[in-house]
Amino acid sequence: MDNNTVIKLLTDYRSYKFALINIGNIGDGELRYTNRNVYSERKPMHISNYNTWYDRERYTRVVGLLESAVDFVLSDEQRSIIRDKYMERNRLNLGEIADKLHKDRKTVSTQHKKAINSLCKALLPISQDYMEINNLDYMFDDLKPSA
Repeated sequence: MDNNTVIKLLTDYRSYKFALINIGNIGDGELRYTNRNVYSERKPMHISNYNTWYDRERYTRVVGLLESAVDFVLSDEQRSIIRDKYMERNRLNLGEIADKLHKDRKTVSTQHKKAINSLCKALLPISQDYMEINNLDYMFDDLKPSA
């Protein structure tokens, strides 16, 4: 896996997590969210063979591998940089992270590069098929007002 792919995965992390939440309850031992289940409420009734199992498996794998790789593989400083830059709701740029950590921006940039390189090795099990997020816009077509 290359650096750009890892950065794309990290950038899309919150989208994967949101998709996983909206497929339904997250598995045992994990947080259970009470958000509306987008799949069950809005799927067209004429799709009788629609199965969310595959999506749940894909998103669970991506989210699980990202979270565990960041927590297990990276040093505390690297983990903080990756979480602040990609995984938190209010993302920070490297300059803001340097200020927060009271470090030089070049040091933070070096640690960021090392973290991405480490994650490249750790995230090899994710195939390209698992990284695609399905667009759910078609589910909302009936809800849009006619022009």
